[in-house]
Amino acid sequence: MRNIMHIFLVAVLFCSCGGPKNFTYRYRNEDTGLDKLIDINGYYVSQHGCDSSFYSVFMFYPDGLFTIATTSEVLPDLVDCFSEGGKSAVCRYSLWGTYRVEGGLIRTQTVRMEGDGCVIFRDYRILPDKSLVNVSDYVQPEYTSLGYMENYPSFKENPCEKAARFYPLETKRNIKDCPLLNKKWFK
Repeated sequence: MRNIMHIFLVAVLFCSCGGPKNFTYRYRNEDTGLDKLIDINGYYVSQHGCDSSFYSVFMFYPDGLFTIATTSEVLPDLVDCFSEGGKSAVCRYSLWGTYRVEGGLIRTQTVRMEGDGCVIFRDYRILPDKSLVNVSDYVQPEYTSLGYMENYPSFKENPCEKAARFYPLETKRNIKDCPLLNKKWFK
């Protein structure tokens, strides 16, 4: 009986270390070529759907890493998170993930790590002037155990498309700040 319990415990621990089931864009640490399509030496700010009271602040790295924070106000502490890594408590709330370039779209997957994890999908269309528009932002509720994420304000088509504003940075947050880089399932 003791051996069966030991095997069961090992199996549970092994399965729980696999990350969210619907996270499919593994981190490859390869040049994506995104810097030839848009400016990635800074961060973007966009309106969250039609809700003008929330903004997404996000940044791309040339190797496929992506980070984003949602806020009601873009404060200097938050901007510091994207440039230097920041010391403010708000820096802990940025989500990390990956992206893929597919034609004129940048498809992102970020991971909220509570519970079994929850993947948030966001797609950005690259416009001819190299600006970006958020065209979708959603979760797949069947893949999350986080009750509050089941009512995530999702949209698969953005009825209020508005180009994100770009803000250049002299330095960007170090990718080593990404806590997902330590997870085997992320790579």
